Order: sequence, then structure tokens, then C-alpha cells
Amino acid sequence: MTRKQFAVIASRLRQELRNTRLLLDELARQGLLPGTRRSLVTLDPRDSFRLRAIGSILHDFYVAAENIFETVARNLDDLSPTGPEWHRELLRQMTLSVPGIRPALLTTETADRLDEFRAFRQVFRNVYGFNLSSQRLQELLRALPDTVSRLEEEVNEFIADMQEILPEEPLR
Repeated sequence: MTRKQFAVIASRLRQELRNTRLLLDELARQGLLPGTRRSLVTLDPRDSFRLRAIGSILHDFYVAAENIFETVARNLDDLSPTGPEWHRELLRQMTLSVPGIRPALLTTETADRLDEFRAFRQVFRNVYGFNLSSQRLQELLRALPDTVSRLEEEVNEFIADMQEILPEEPLR
């Protein structure tokens, strides 16, 4: 892989990071994150419309994270997991350092945090919105800001590490 090719990959990764930040900002504007001025103390379990909206944003967050993982798996590893557990396996693959190819994208601690959002996304896709747990949504909302920050930090560190290990291109 050349530095030029990786520059395109890095741009894709950064775009998904921007998407995660936009989702976080959207929740903050609605007062749905801890520490925001209008932060809600509790979510009303009877307000299925709001629960569905929050669930959709949390779903989108994991989609953006998984887009990062798929980009790395496809373009650097040349191996994307398959089978019924491919989403979980893809996340775990991102914790691996692949000698001669790439460093780990994520720490196992961050992957464990992201796994909570992956599991929620599976639930969100398979239940009616009025069956969402307000308590579970609150737990994920509390965890989201730190999880976004960790993801950003680790992806940016990964990009910097990759730029260091990729060989210089010869002059033409």
C-alpha cells in the first residue's frame, strides 16, 4: 500500500469520525447527554417516539464505527469476516495487530465498550420501537461521549501510526 492509497483510506476514516461527532452533537442539542444544560434526568418509558429517535441515533453511531472497521478490513487486511457472527468478529479483528500489515485499530477496552453498542444495534433492528428499554437507552447515552472520544483517539492514533510505517514513495 502506498501513502497515497492510505491517504484515501484515512480520509474515509476521518469522515466517519465526523459523522459520530455530528450524532453526539445532535443528542446534546436535544439535552439527551449527561452534563448538557437541558439534560434529561430520566427518559419516560411511555414516550416511544423519543425512545425510537434516540435508538436510531445510537444505531447510527455503531453503523459509523462499523464503517471504519469495514474500511480497514477490506482495504488493509484483505479479509472481512463472514457468517452469522461477522459483526462481532469484525469488531474483535480491529483489536489485532497484524505484523507487517497494520497495528491494532482499537484497544480491547474500547472494543468492549463498542460491543455494547453493537449488541444494542442488533436489538434495535429486531424489536418494535415501543419495546425499547428506556433504562438501556440511558445507560448507552451515558457511555456514548466517552466511547466516541476513545474511538476518535484510537482511530487518529492508528492513522498516525500507519503514516509512520508506510514506506516513502519513490520520486518520479
